Amino acid sequence: MVLSSLNLIADDTKLVKVNNSFITKFEYGEMLYNNPRGIGCNTCHGSDAKGKKIVSFTHIYDKKKYNCVLDVPDIKASKYDVFFKKVNSKKNPKKKFTKEQVCEKLVYKANIMPAYFLVEEEIDAIYYYIKNLK
Repeated sequence: MVLSSLNLIADDTKLVKVNNSFITKFEYGEMLYNNPRGIGCNTCHGSDAKGKKIVSFTHIYDKKKYNCVLDVPDIKASKYDVFFKKVNSKKNPKKKFTKEQVCEKLVYKANIMPAYFLVEEEIDAIYYYIKNLK
């Protein structure tokens, strides 16, 4: 009789699944978004992850004046594979520019996105956070 009641207690179908995490995935993602390793994603991408204008500047090239703007992209709409690749990349992949794309080339080659060296779990948490921002 004692053995049969013990079996009922240990029966997997009767167990309730409980999340014993100290913080939720959303809270973990928020923490990392605001301070991953040094400068937070929010500094450039904003608290809503929709990006923002960082700076505008004038550049003179070949005796022509160019008014350039450094806009940080909206990452809320990014696909996971693109997001994952960009977070830990040390430099932008090679890209060709036309002669007239002076500002675009400057901004692209500057590669201001810092490399964070985050593990997959951390990237996943940040991505989850930005996708679930209201």
